[in-house]
Amino acid sequence: EQKNEGLMTPANVDYVCKGYNFKKLGYNYNGSLLVLKTILGYDYLWNRVRVKGGAYGCMSTIARTGNMAFVSYRDPNLTETLKAFNEAPDFIKSFDVSDREMTKYIIGTISNLDMPLTPASKGEKALGMYMRGITKEDRQRERDEVLATNVETIKEYNKLIEDIMKKDFICVVGDEKKIKANKDVFKNLINVFN
Repeated sequence: EQKNEGLMTPANVDYVCKGYNFKKLGYNYNGSLLVLKTILGYDYLWNRVRVKGGAYGCMSTIARTGNMAFVSYRDPNLTETLKAFNEAPDFIKSFDVSDREMTKYIIGTISNLDMPLTPASKGEKALGMYMRGITKEDRQRERDEVLATNVETIKEYNKLIEDIMKKDFICVVGDEKKIKANKDVFKNLINVFN
C-alpha cells in the first residue's frame, strides 16, 4: 500500500527517501545492480543531491530482496531532491564512460564485496548468508556478474529505475514547514512529536 508519508519534526533539514521493490515489477536481482548502486551513489546522487543540492549525504540502496531506494539525509531540500531522484533514469540512459572509468566503478563495487574481515565478522557474515539462504555459489555468481558489467549493462537499467520512480513511494522525515508547504506530495502527514 502506497502511504507517501511526511513525518513532521522541528528539524530544519529533511531525510528524503523514494523507492520500491523491483521484483514486484518483474525484474530480477543481478550482481551488476551493485555496480549501478556504486555509480548512482558516488556519481549521480553525490553530484545532484550532495554537491548541488547541499544535503549532508545521499545514497542508493539495492538489495537481493528487490528493495531499491534513493535516500538523502540532512537535506535542505525536498521537492528538488525528489526531482533529482526522478531524473536518475535519464542519467543512466545517457551513461557513457571510458573502459578505464568503468573499471574504477567495478573495482569500487568489488572492494565492498571482498574486504578483509576479522574472524568475528566472518562468522557474522556466514550466519547472515545462512539465514538468508545465500550460498557460496550465489556469492561467486554475484561477483562474476559484477566483473562482467559494462556501460551497456548499466544503460539498460534506466527502465528499471524509471519504473520504480513511477510507483512514487515516498517518505520524508523532517522540516514541518517544508512538508506542509509541499503537502500535495504526500498522502499522510504525521506530526512525530504530537
